[in-house]
Amino acid sequence: MNGRAHGYEADLFHPGLGNKVVKGQIFLNLRMLSFQSDVITFVISLKHLIIEQGDEDDAWRICFRDRKSPEVRIFSDDQSVLNAESRLLWHHLERQATRRELFRRLRLTGYACLVCLLISWLGVGATHLMIRSLVAKVPPRWEESAGEEAIAEFKSKGVLLDDSNRIARLTTLAAPLLQVVPGGKQFKFHIMDSPEPNAFALPGGHIVVNSGLLKIADNDELLGVIAHESAHITQHHFARKIISSAGPLLIFGVFMHSHSQLINLLSEGSGFMVVQGFSQEYEFEADKVGWNYLMAANIDPRGMISIFRKFKADEVKGKSASELPQAFQGHPALDKRIARLEAKWNQLPRKSGFLELQPVDLRRP
Repeated sequence: MNGRAHGYEADLFHPGLGNKVVKGQIFLNLRMLSFQSDVITFVISLKHLIIEQGDEDDAWRICFRDRKSPEVRIFSDDQSVLNAESRLLWHHLERQATRRELFRRLRLTGYACLVCLLISWLGVGATHLMIRSLVAKVPPRWEESAGEEAIAEFKSKGVLLDDSNRIARLTTLAAPLLQVVPGGKQFKFHIMDSPEPNAFALPGGHIVVNSGLLKIADNDELLGVIAHESAHITQHHFARKIISSAGPLLIFGVFMHSHSQLINLLSEGSGFMVVQGFSQEYEFEADKVGWNYLMAANIDPRGMISIFRKFKADEVKGKSASELPQAFQGHPALDKRIARLEAKWNQLPRKSGFLELQPVDLRRP
């Protein structure tokens, strides 16, 4: 007996025929199932064929439906349609079951991935909150002591210039900016004897500027650098970097336990403050906060953009990223940071009337 030549008794229900049930036969081949009667012929492609078993009261009944026309149903009580002779339907049933199982497993996998992502997101959020909470508990004296120790080490190596005149001029130049920086009036400037155009900040309000940077930066550009470095100090990036590098488990342990553990954690990581750069998150934040400081001080913020462009030009000429200031190194990319700041400039409602800076010559002793 072959499904291609043999028909199976069946009934068809079609909404277009009212409540009338049409009796006929179904025929199978490798491409389709067709219902044929004197009244109607209805064809279902095998790729759109849905095969369902009857309910508990009519378990032996078989229902065929078309995915494209699910309202049309074909019923058959002839169990021989599912005999070994009709391997075509068995194969189709198996494929449907396999697809259903595959979709079920994919759904379960998707749900598991979503749960993992949610847990990860909540974990990251909770870690950030714990870091900020711990940073708020860092005593100012620790920051002062850490910064003073780093400066003392630089002095012992003889890399800081004893140039009180230029330091005084640098302090005068930065005064209008530091008026709006929280705690900025207590910031201290240092000049490092180095040809590299570099600048970096230390906790406790210390800003170190290389002599190489003083040679290439205009006054407004230098204030852009100082604004950026000031943001690293006010946003406590040093303590945040040390705490975050400890990892979530240790952070949680310190968060739940004593104040002394926090001090121990900070002390162990303080030796890497200058050696390691900041993450992309902290650099973007320093750009943003530094820009806001410039605006609050009514200083033209394009100096920050201009110094970025100078370092980008050096980068294009082939200088390595290590030769660039820590604040402007390749993570994140200079192009991206310049684009962000230019977008900020374009959105400003006012682009004139900025403070006129008194010329200060910082290029030579």
